[in-house]
Amino acid sequence: MNRFLDEFRQTPQLLPLLALLLLIPAVFWSTSAAMVDVWLVNETFTHGFLILPISLWLIWQQRRGIRAITCASDLRALVLLVPALALWLFASLIDVVVVKQLAMVASIPLTIWLVLGLPITMALLFPLCYLFFAIPLGQSLIPPMMELTADMTVWLIQRSGVPIFRDGLSFELPSGSWAVVEECSGVRYLIASAALGTIYAYITYRSFTKRAVFVLAALIVPIIANGIRAYGIVMIGHLSGMKYAVGADHLLYGWVFFGLIIFILFWIGGFWADYDVPAEGSAHARPDELPARSPPTDVQHRRGWQFPAVAALGLFLGLNLVSFAIKSGQSAPSLEAASLHLSSSSVLWTMVDAGTDVDRWRPVFNNPDASARQRFEGNNGAVTVDVAYFASQREGAEAISSLNRVTDPYEGKWKQTARRERSVEGSPVVETEVSLGKTKTLVYSAYLVGDRYIASAGNAKLLQAWRFLSGEQDAAWVTLSTEFDAPLETIQARLDDAWSQLTPGVATSIAELSATD
Repeated sequence: MNRFLDEFRQTPQLLPLLALLLLIPAVFWSTSAAMVDVWLVNETFTHGFLILPISLWLIWQQRRGIRAITCASDLRALVLLVPALALWLFASLIDVVVVKQLAMVASIPLTIWLVLGLPITMALLFPLCYLFFAIPLGQSLIPPMMELTADMTVWLIQRSGVPIFRDGLSFELPSGSWAVVEECSGVRYLIASAALGTIYAYITYRSFTKRAVFVLAALIVPIIANGIRAYGIVMIGHLSGMKYAVGADHLLYGWVFFGLIIFILFWIGGFWADYDVPAEGSAHARPDELPARSPPTDVQHRRGWQFPAVAALGLFLGLNLVSFAIKSGQSAPSLEAASLHLSSSSVLWTMVDAGTDVDRWRPVFNNPDASARQRFEGNNGAVTVDVAYFASQREGAEAISSLNRVTDPYEGKWKQTARRERSVEGSPVVETEVSLGKTKTLVYSAYLVGDRYIASAGNAKLLQAWRFLSGEQDAAWVTLSTEFDAPLETIQARLDDAWSQLTPGVATSIAELSATD
């Protein structure tokens, strides 16, 4: 402990560094809390709890190098810090959570640049940039990764001489049925490997080329390994007569296999490790490898950081108060769920009793201000319309959110087995296949912003941001679904017709409800 305190006293730069690293997330507490919530509930991002401790450890390892750097505030940082804070405020007002998190994390190295200067920021650039791994990004990779996993699995099974019939992300073997679901996409392995591989490359190598090659390997290897893992699980189930690797145990097998692959990757990477210490002043020398020097004796260099640090934190706190003051007027309106009525203006589609539809698929809605579910009968089958309406966009209650989804991959029984975009009379929708055992349902979904249906969450957020400037905040998420009781082309034709005929009436109902807010 005494040695630790001595090191801390000899490196006065550590105090403002630690203060900023800990206080900035605390000041932006709502943004930080949203990140922690994802770490807690989504296993893909559980590594987020380790990112800040790792960054702090890296900074501590470099204490000898930064000890010789004189700290001085640098107003040039405002050129980037002010836009980052403006982006955070705007994203906060329209509640784009990921952008808020990106802006908050970006403000940490920029604030250190402002308070302590560019030299110390550049010396600690990697530990500061490593903080971006704490942001829960990567969910958008799940659909393409599911497709890639299915492609590799089917290809390997065919090479093994086993008969297989593929239908989207589902396939049939003589021994039983399989499907690639969200948990099998390999995204969690990819993200974990990227975070681990990056820190390993930084610690192990000094050459930029070596680091880049290893990080690239850390991204490619888990993708290939996940395909091999899925193939192995299917073959274990097939060869054992579907006795093994068919339940939750295949997830355990997956993590054991992933751990083995990462161990082998790191073991092989160790053969090219750089153990030699470059001479002082070498282009490849890291700050932690430089010999210790006496710290600056000028008191101003050690204490001059206090005023800019307090001023910056005061500015951050003020932005949070502004955001809170504006959003406090966005309380949920008093809308009854039954106040959203769905009807058909088309003679081709008539309302029918949904009956006991407890076994039918239904979307996951997160705190809508109003919602409705209605079944319609057409000439070639029945469809179900589900609508979630959000009169204002608030944290934890917004239309364009990953919390509104077709399936719950962690607690839900229904599993997503295919996802793609489809155009209905020139308007794109997201087409999703979901299954519950042998039961399959096809779903069309899109966001309704103003009077426009938009499939892309990003484009919907941009339009919502534009409408926010004129004081309009309401939006909705709309799904149409039908059971697989005919070939896919017939089901698609049914939903195409239903989408064209029924969604204008949905927009009208929502416009009437919006007018009563």
